[in-house]
Amino acid sequence: MDTALFLRFISNILNVKTWHLSAGDKTLAAFQKECCFEATLQPMYTSEYLSFLQENASKNTLYEITDYLKTSLTLFIFEGQFYAIGPYVKTAFSQTEMQELLASHKLPASVLMPLKLYYDKFPQLNYNMIHGTVISTMRTFVPNTSDYSYRSLTGFHEEIKKDNLIKETSRTYSQIIQQYEMENYFLRKIIEGDVDGVKIAFETMTSAFYLYGNKTDQTLYATDSTGFAIIRTLARKAAETGGASIVKIDEITQESIQKYDKARTPAEIGAVQRDMLIALTQAVLDAKYLGQYSPIIRNILTFIQANYTNAISIADISANYHISSEYLSRLFKKELGQSPTEYIASLRTKKAAELLKTSNLSITAIAEYVGYPDSNYFVKVFKKHYGMTPSVYKKG
Repeated sequence: MDTALFLRFISNILNVKTWHLSAGDKTLAAFQKECCFEATLQPMYTSEYLSFLQENASKNTLYEITDYLKTSLTLFIFEGQFYAIGPYVKTAFSQTEMQELLASHKLPASVLMPLKLYYDKFPQLNYNMIHGTVISTMRTFVPNTSDYSYRSLTGFHEEIKKDNLIKETSRTYSQIIQQYEMENYFLRKIIEGDVDGVKIAFETMTSAFYLYGNKTDQTLYATDSTGFAIIRTLARKAAETGGASIVKIDEITQESIQKYDKARTPAEIGAVQRDMLIALTQAVLDAKYLGQYSPIIRNILTFIQANYTNAISIADISANYHISSEYLSRLFKKELGQSPTEYIASLRTKKAAELLKTSNLSITAIAEYVGYPDSNYFVKVFKKHYGMTPSVYKKG
């Protein structure tokens, strides 16, 4: 097997450093020199303990180290060779936590800045992403490779001894990952309003479960009513924490419940879950977006976003908020850099572009749905925003 190609494959997909740790001390020492910031905070990043792990690790097992600094490393044996992925991080750097950590270990405050630079150079990943990528890559090089179990390495919150360096947890891989990593990852991405992050998390989770998971071991987020209730509750609370309107949250989740009741296949139910997560995360993002504007503009933007598919005019909006059309236009230009008409057009064409890519509706039907009864005028407005006609965009 081409070891360099194997490592490059994983590294390119995850955008993380990968290592082939050979039997000699040279590569282990090189890893420690490059990756170990402070041996007292990262004892398992030292060549001594990596060497011990290399000699005692089990086959078909992915080991994950998480140190005091909250950086992580995944290690495994494949085709008789010892590999490492990382370091990587799972959360953003917390200055408060790190200050407390340095103080508890009697390290000077001057260490904080180089520590942050060290931490920030690593990509943010979760173990589930790594697991799916590694297993897929293994099977690309060696078809029919069996799945790997998960083991968490302990010893950081007690005296590290060789007899407890590798300690098997009584919990299963799916319980650990789904209860902690996926829940935390979902919560964080929803709170941040990171729509792409939520999509990646959901798709990674479901692909790992359906492609590699044991179908008899039902995940918390499987296609049963209990799993759906759990993920819905978690997502609701995260969206509320992120600043989304509770009215909007309720609207999204109630709609998802109705769609869930009508869904019949696992694929349909999965789509309901995914769409709900995306909608809740978008609601958080919208709330963060609105937060930068004055109260009256926030109210008007909320009104427009709820009614832009209807026939609304500047006069209608002005009357609804008891201001003149001229004053409304000046406020919009000052705070958004565009007129109300331009803002409404951008919302309508954005929704139209989404429907052109994801639905089988005709261009005329889409034009009417987004608020343009005149399809010819719709084509003109769409071309102004996207540089092409709706029909060309749909084919692209």
